[in-house]
Amino acid sequence: MSSPAGSIIASPSPQNNDEDDDDVEWELQNNGLYIGSYSRIVLMNALVPIFAIVVFTVLAFLPDLAWPIADFPSPYPSSFPFPLPQILISSAFFSLTHLLRVPLFSLAFLLLPSDYASFASTFIHILITNGLRLASLVILQVRHTMDYPIPTCQDPAFRTVWWLSLNFAEVLAAIVQGYQQLALYRDLMVPEGRETEFLERIKSGSLDEPEPVLANPHSPQQEHDTFGDALEDGEARSVESRIDRGLEKLLVIKMRDELEEVYGLPVIKIPVFISCLQRFNSIFLSIGLTLLLSAAYLRSPLSVPLSDISGQLSFLPVTDQLRGFLHATSHTQSYDSSYIPLIITAPLVLLLHTSLAVLHTPTFLPRIGVHTAAYVGVLVGIMTFFAGLAVWGALS
Repeated sequence: MSSPAGSIIASPSPQNNDEDDDDVEWELQNNGLYIGSYSRIVLMNALVPIFAIVVFTVLAFLPDLAWPIADFPSPYPSSFPFPLPQILISSAFFSLTHLLRVPLFSLAFLLLPSDYASFASTFIHILITNGLRLASLVILQVRHTMDYPIPTCQDPAFRTVWWLSLNFAEVLAAIVQGYQQLALYRDLMVPEGRETEFLERIKSGSLDEPEPVLANPHSPQQEHDTFGDALEDGEARSVESRIDRGLEKLLVIKMRDELEEVYGLPVIKIPVFISCLQRFNSIFLSIGLTLLLSAAYLRSPLSVPLSDISGQLSFLPVTDQLRGFLHATSHTQSYDSSYIPLIITAPLVLLLHTSLAVLHTPTFLPRIGVHTAAYVGVLVGIMTFFAGLAVWGALS
């Protein structure tokens, strides 16, 4: 038995519902609000530090599993064991370069046009970063403790360079910075299911916080003179607190606008997967660049200035460290060291590192997108990582 045509009620199509939801979300974003739960977003971003810990754990055990060596004597005292010196030096140098970011940009902005200031400060920062990578090799005297004449994964120096490249401080600072950026959106989240309510409150102008009542209407008239000064002080403090809250809100708005100008989209909209890729990129790029630079440096005469050694050895006592030094020096003299690897590698490392850093400047990142920059970083980071392993003979 067929039902009459007039009794058929047309239900709204899912396409129309999706369009309505998109319109609501678009209107909320135009007013600086975002649909979702802030606590859930923070919980989802906990995957980033967990992912970083897993990657660091795998990389920490990788040399012993993939390239084991029979003997690994530590040149450090028992109170300062390996790899603590490497971790502290790399963290200290990263902290120095991290603190120099703002002064370098401010100086470049004063001396150069705004279009070139970002590129100049980025290049100078990359130059200092890689210069400190080489300085860490000098401080730890990696060349003097080498058992082989050329860089190889069977040398204890490979472990030293490996732990120098595992820059824990860089990843930790990036994770903390990510949570600080998310905190800027804490008060802008709209719970799911209450989108229409917030839109109505926006249209009616009732979304703003009401002004606090300054006077007490129930106070007796005869106590007005007695408490007049106290009320005036309370009103003054209330005005100051409102001004402070207003300034804090303006500061947060300014910081959000600057971040969105750099990223090209709200930070709250960046997927957790992309944040994990960014941490992956920074870890593998640091390892690859450090392995490349160290291998080129340890092959050059700069690592062991033989002309300065001959006049100093006669005054030194014969110790185990000196024997190791003489052993490394004799190996160094047995092959032809050259500046050519360093001359070729250093400019290539600077060019590669600067190119990736420029992709994250406000000039390029909004145009190419955070996703594209992350994918490019993955490709370059993996290629650099395997290139660094190759120059140390770890792939043969």
